[in-house]
Amino acid sequence: MSEVKEYKCPSCGAPMDFDITHQKMVCRYCSNKYDFDYIRSNFNEVTDEKPSDFDWVERTKYVWEPDMAEHIKEYVCPSCGGNIITGSTFSSLKCPFCSHNVIIAVNFKGDFRPDKVIPFKVKADEFAKKYKENIADSKYAPKEFKNPEVLDNIFGCYIPMWLYSCNCETVIENDINVSLKIKDYPILATDINKNLFYTIEPFMYDEAEDFTESCLTGFAAKRYSIGAENAMESADSKIKKTSRLRGYSHLNNGSYIIGNANHSDFTDKQLLYYLVPVWFMNVKYKGKIYNFAMNGQTGEFAHPDIPFNRQYFKDYLKILLTPYLVYVILAFWEICNSSDPARDIIEVLVVPLFAFSYFLIPLTFIIHCFVSKKHTDRLKIKEGSEAAIDDFIVGDVKIKLRSDH
Repeated sequence: MSEVKEYKCPSCGAPMDFDITHQKMVCRYCSNKYDFDYIRSNFNEVTDEKPSDFDWVERTKYVWEPDMAEHIKEYVCPSCGGNIITGSTFSSLKCPFCSHNVIIAVNFKGDFRPDKVIPFKVKADEFAKKYKENIADSKYAPKEFKNPEVLDNIFGCYIPMWLYSCNCETVIENDINVSLKIKDYPILATDINKNLFYTIEPFMYDEAEDFTESCLTGFAAKRYSIGAENAMESADSKIKKTSRLRGYSHLNNGSYIIGNANHSDFTDKQLLYYLVPVWFMNVKYKGKIYNFAMNGQTGEFAHPDIPFNRQYFKDYLKILLTPYLVYVILAFWEICNSSDPARDIIEVLVVPLFAFSYFLIPLTFIIHCFVSKKHTDRLKIKEGSEAAIDDFIVGDVKIKLRSDH
């Protein structure tokens, strides 16, 4: 099989792309549509190269796979023969010469093939709409974020995930057993902005399709760089901690003293490899890159802390101070050019007004800041956090005393 492949229309031979609206492959030229079942049956995918009984957990017993660092790879476009240079973990991209969407099939061959994929359900237009509502339309955001051209940087990418299930039994202080069952705990399988990614979770994994490379056309895609063994090791430590905390909670209700867990046993392990859809966009401001993301399935939008537009307040102060300065100049001119009786009257009026305006300007400014706070809050990042183990516990947590104590 070629390292790089593309999907061409069976009717006219033109390139096909995945269409979000129809959830099918659509020909660019004749607009014919083909569903996933047709693609799987009539196109040469690598589905049959992965055994039906393949088990990621068993694989870790004889294949040690460390976290993989990104490096540069070069491929040849099957349409125009141009050289495609990209990172080693990218598995779907666009040829820079002919603009055809190609799949790096070698990154899905054999063991590397995902089990499931969640196709994009939300279009880039929705990303642009939410970006305008939350960022671009805010007068408190710098002008660089308001530039319509930044929306040209929106791109879709499939992100690799592991879903981990297991049973865990933990012994606490040799006195108590804590048993719990974990189902489909999600583990990020690549190195990206974690806080941004956690903010747009969760994904609806029950809506996933059996994997087909066809739905990746038109989008970037990454293969996992965090291997199965390291993913399970990370999850096991969190599950063990959760078991220990549940045991401690039980022990604290009695006369037991809190101590360390003696050991934890993990059984019935299962690991599944998924690709999930995410829209990304980057904006450069004063030498720093600001990352934006949206869940390509649910439409959940996330952004970083946006710098405050100080120029807005500078302009606001200019508007506020201009009439005040005009008033002061006119008052001074009247004092200088009036007769003595008039001077006395003006001094009586001007001095109080001057003192009043002296306090009025900062007070007005403070009130403006308070009123605008609700608008500036939407420029602040909404902190995301990694999925909690407790949310993926199935059934009751069983806690019982050991009979041999």
